[in-house]
Amino acid sequence: MRQRPAHQGAPPPLAILCLAFLLLVGTHSVATPIFEAPDEVWHYAYVRWVAEGQGLPPLDSNVSGAYQEAAQPPLYYMVTALISAPFDDSDLSELMWSNPGFGHQAPGTVPDNKNMLIHTRAEMLPWRGAVLAIHATRLTSWLFGLLTVVAAYGLGLEAFGSRRWAVATASLVAFQPQFAFISSVVSNDSAAAAVSTLALWLGTRIVVRGATLRRAAVAGALGGLALLTKTSALPVVPLLAVCLGTGSLRRDRSIGVRALPRAVRLLALQLTVSLVVGGWWYVRNWAIYGQLLGLASHTGTPWGRGQPATLGTLVQELPLLVRSFWAAYGWGHVTWPDWVYAALTAAALPPVVVGIATTGRTWLVCARRYPHNRPATVSPPPADLVAAGLSSLWALGILGALLQWMRQVEAPHGRLLFPALGAMALLLVVGMRQLAGHRPRMARGLGRTLLLACVALATLAPGARILATFAPPRLRPADQVSASCAHPVDIALGGQARLVCADVAPTRAVPGDHLTLRVCWESLAPTDRDLTVFTHLIGPQTSRPAERHTYPGMGRYPTSLWLPGTAFCDTYDMDIADWAETPIRYELEVGLYDAETGDRLPAASGSTPLASPIVGAVDVVPAIEAGLDPASQAHLAVLADGRFSARLIKATSPALAAPGDTVTVSLTWQALTLGADTDYAVFVHLWEPGEEQPYAQSDTRPRRGWFPTAAWAPGDTIPDAHDLHLPENLPPGVYTIWAGLYRPTTGERVPASAAGNPFTDAMVPAATIEIR
Repeated sequence: MRQRPAHQGAPPPLAILCLAFLLLVGTHSVATPIFEAPDEVWHYAYVRWVAEGQGLPPLDSNVSGAYQEAAQPPLYYMVTALISAPFDDSDLSELMWSNPGFGHQAPGTVPDNKNMLIHTRAEMLPWRGAVLAIHATRLTSWLFGLLTVVAAYGLGLEAFGSRRWAVATASLVAFQPQFAFISSVVSNDSAAAAVSTLALWLGTRIVVRGATLRRAAVAGALGGLALLTKTSALPVVPLLAVCLGTGSLRRDRSIGVRALPRAVRLLALQLTVSLVVGGWWYVRNWAIYGQLLGLASHTGTPWGRGQPATLGTLVQELPLLVRSFWAAYGWGHVTWPDWVYAALTAAALPPVVVGIATTGRTWLVCARRYPHNRPATVSPPPADLVAAGLSSLWALGILGALLQWMRQVEAPHGRLLFPALGAMALLLVVGMRQLAGHRPRMARGLGRTLLLACVALATLAPGARILATFAPPRLRPADQVSASCAHPVDIALGGQARLVCADVAPTRAVPGDHLTLRVCWESLAPTDRDLTVFTHLIGPQTSRPAERHTYPGMGRYPTSLWLPGTAFCDTYDMDIADWAETPIRYELEVGLYDAETGDRLPAASGSTPLASPIVGAVDVVPAIEAGLDPASQAHLAVLADGRFSARLIKATSPALAAPGDTVTVSLTWQALTLGADTDYAVFVHLWEPGEEQPYAQSDTRPRRGWFPTAAWAPGDTIPDAHDLHLPENLPPGVYTIWAGLYRPTTGERVPASAAGNPFTDAMVPAATIEIR
């Protein structure tokens, strides 16, 4: 048996690692606003219910405010209540200022309405009241997280007999970015990780060193605590039972009948202690609610699945699981760019797979050889092989259990894998050691890359992701903000706010495209109303193919907090609906309104009232543009004046009509050059040469004014309908419909020609119609 050095107290490397971990957790806790973490609001309600002496929260009502977390086993909450109880949180209701835009589906790297609550200066240091109570309550997670790191160190030391590899194992746990975050908020996931990692350490120790009554009793107590920690920790009990059974063989150094009675006694002791320590929780649930685990409290939520998810659905959710395992802040919707997760997974997956595969192969070889070469006595297996074997089984079991749970509930949450975090860290080290024997450069590169990447992310996250997402916008003088705008505007809204600028990109798009609108605001006067920003693309019949509604500051800076004389900028993202009519120049409208009454703040430019605060336009064209037709293709005319050119390629009208009818003449234009500085108007006349005035006419900009020639680009095909109201006294006969373009400001017509021959008065004979 390999000899291990005796250590007195925590070695300096572990002490340094623990201090580093606590520093990371502390910065995460300070940076994370209250309740901006997964389910923290419900975890805290559970804690306070217990701390206030009201017992355990009921499962059949939400009187405690713990929602589905009321079904969680109580160990974490009972321990946390001891810390939380002395603090007064009577002002908690004053902090519960909900953000109505929370849940907007913006990418995880975009700080858009990620906050469930509106956070004010009341949460700044020095903390008082409920803010202090919540931060104090978070300390329990710190301690469980620290215990996980220490247990990972113990597991590594037991497995490898080396401080170096023990520190490596513990470091992979301490610097795991998501674990540092979860350990900084009110959550029982850190407790589940601690209990599970302790169980792996103890199980390895029992198998290698043998089972004793004391170790069986400790295993029973730890199993009982696992029963009280989280449902995902329940397998700790059978895991330790297997270890005791195996370890009892080590004690008697034989596999005969003599070992069996003692193994039974040890298992009976372990299971009895586990049931005494933790079984009461399940007896209570069954007696009161008729269910052992209370899983209906989770499956009955909006994210419970009506039908079990298919394999295809689980595969689609795996990227979410991977992201939230490595680093997903807030409620899991604040993330790093996707390449970060790809790099982390690429660095971690090979050694983990190698570690599991090597362990499995070694145990398989041993199992095959055993019947043919059974020794008279049982020698202890190598500690690293035992630890790796237990870790492999545990990690795969936790992953399998989570996938099964995801079939019942939409829960692609990587933190639910944290009971296996210590196991994964040990398997990483086993895999690195195995790779080092064959490909040392690869092993060193993967190991250093992974650890440095985790340290970097865990260090940067409080500022670069959490504060950057939840902090209010930066306030600046209005003149500085205006100077940074590509398209300054000056629109006052009800004397309370002023639009300083509005920049939109792109200004030409197709249905389904994404628009980014940068709007800068100036506060003119204080208000006690919390107004909502609206941004609309307005088209024909007031259609809105794109719109957004949010509190200013992307949900973080309501108008009641605005400081007069200061300005800030927002970036609003909108998607153009697939049903958007094309080609249309949509108007971009931005303003403020009261969501309770629907009343808008009146808009004005200087002293001139505005019917609508229009700040720009976006040209929406068909997704597939028609290319320029060859010059030889049939067309009715080419219209060009040196600044602008287009073709009239088609014109249709009804063949027959009666006096008094309204007929629609459909023209089809094709742009040859970029739109002109001046918008041209289209004329459509029912006229006969020799007459002074047309019998009927329509003069309007193309697309009834919704797609002016200034918006045209080469290759655009523009359908253009015009209505002609025929006079009641129009004599019967065959009439010609003429069409063309002119400058509205001067009446000057755009010259028109066909095959190089100009049309008289720039009038193109577009169609004929018979009046009966």
